[in-house]
Amino acid sequence: MKSEQHYLKIAALGKFPKLKITPIEYNSIIRAREILTAALEVEEKYDLVIGNFLDLEKELLNLTIEKVVDHRFDYSRAYTLTSTLNRRISNFILSGKNYTELIASKASKCTKNKEETENTITQLTNKHYDENLDYRLMEALRNHISHSGAAIHQIQNPDGWITNDKNEATHLVFNIGIYALKERLSSNAGFKAAVLKELPEKVDLKRASRHYIGAISNIQEEVRKITKPSIEDARATIEKFIDAYKEINNGEAFAVGAYQPGTIKENKKPIILLLDWDDVRIGLQKKNTSITNMEKRYVSSAITE
Repeated sequence: MKSEQHYLKIAALGKFPKLKITPIEYNSIIRAREILTAALEVEEKYDLVIGNFLDLEKELLNLTIEKVVDHRFDYSRAYTLTSTLNRRISNFILSGKNYTELIASKASKCTKNKEETENTITQLTNKHYDENLDYRLMEALRNHISHSGAAIHQIQNPDGWITNDKNEATHLVFNIGIYALKERLSSNAGFKAAVLKELPEKVDLKRASRHYIGAISNIQEEVRKITKPSIEDARATIEKFIDAYKEINNGEAFAVGAYQPGTIKENKKPIILLLDWDDVRIGLQKKNTSITNMEKRYVSSAITE
């Protein structure tokens, strides 16, 4: 009796040709899928952080532009602003901390040397933590907002006129400042004491957020460099088998699956060789470019002519 083999075939009803593959080749397909799946998860986590950061910045801009025509700043309006911005910054901090906690483990699944990759990325996150007070603050705020209270305690309106060399007012600039107060943070007995000791009495959370996303962007940039060779090899592996099947099936390889002995009898699903979902990863990578110096960037709608 002829033993079952590993093979490729269109995963659909009908008569389609089979392409025999070796057990080693079958395993290489599984590994390639695992690497690309992990790579997509890495990009999705970074995209979530970027999205929440942009939501915070957009909210600040929207609220600032409203001030141009609405100068009220009574208790009710102050509460609304604080509540709205606290939701935005909480989402950002939570997603950021989730990223920094998991990125080393996630990235390690994209390479052959998992332990080395995980150690390298962990050292990088630790380096940012050690060298950047704003980074340490944002990491500490995750536990604070999860178990104690809000991050934003004070909102200010540092609006002011810009003057020329003749001391004449030329432009009125509107702005919103968001701050955490050391006194309020200290009321949380669980707030990290070492970080609290370093903080000034009033902490600029807009600056801290930009430093934090800049650091996360730097980590993501290094993760992409480290994982790039294995990710490219994984995609090339899938492409190679797709192209091989096209050669025996008149150029068609849509929904081609990799089968192992027992797949049909045991009613198991084959490993589908599609790359559309990996194209999403590539799209996210192109969209979310490096913003490692975010603390030096800001948006302006000033008239330039």
